[in-house]
Amino acid sequence: MRQATNRASALATTAVARATPGTCTLGAAELIRQRRSAQAFDGVSGIDTEAFYRLLDATLPRPGIPPWDAVTWEPRLHLLLFVHRVENLAPGLYLLLRRDGAEALMRASLSAEFAWERVNDAPAHLALYRMQEGDARAAARTLSCHQDIAADGAFSLAMLSEFERDLTQAPWCYRQLFWEAGMLGQTLYLEAEAAGLRGTGIGCFFDDPVHELIGIEGTALQSLYHFTIGGAHVDARLQTLPAYAHLTRTRASD
Repeated sequence: MRQATNRASALATTAVARATPGTCTLGAAELIRQRRSAQAFDGVSGIDTEAFYRLLDATLPRPGIPPWDAVTWEPRLHLLLFVHRVENLAPGLYLLLRRDGAEALMRASLSAEFAWERVNDAPAHLALYRMQEGDARAAARTLSCHQDIAADGAFSLAMLSEFERDLTQAPWCYRQLFWEAGMLGQTLYLEAEAAGLRGTGIGCFFDDPVHELIGIEGTALQSLYHFTIGGAHVDARLQTLPAYAHLTRTRASD
């Protein structure tokens, strides 16, 4: 337990490059209020590389920047990306490492057949690797309980957690993994909105087939949650009312 606890100040001492500037003119409150989970994607819309890199950049923990200023532990989750329609980026499997020093563990835990090609066009501080080129839509759909939302967006992802390292000594760290996954999900939701797209969490997925696909054996790593981002179909049958509209109607009737 002491080993896990001693890493608590890691974010305070790790120097991370500054966030990539955004172009969205909406404020945080507007983005939060308009945020919705996509029900379906159009299967056509993509994302430009600058917006894609900016979105990935926002998932990197930085001291003093919410929601990561609420985290007191070293990042344990990394993003396995199923890229479908990202401008100037070949479709395929990619991996974003979210902490320094994670590459050795990931190389030892994943299939030896992966290319591990650094994406040179990405900002230097993004540890983004091209693992395998190819159409990943069918794999993404199948692994996410055969749901089209994993294949019809611009990209989808699996959150790979460093599962065994800390849990062996401190089982209570298990809940932290899901807290971190939740923070990642909410960050992705808002960054998708800022990019003019929409996201949705994928709670139904087949973790063991994910592990088989990328060569995970044992419990060093675990697929913990899935997410997808793209151009959403809007269901015109749904209504959006002002916040607390029911209270306004009640006061008017009184």
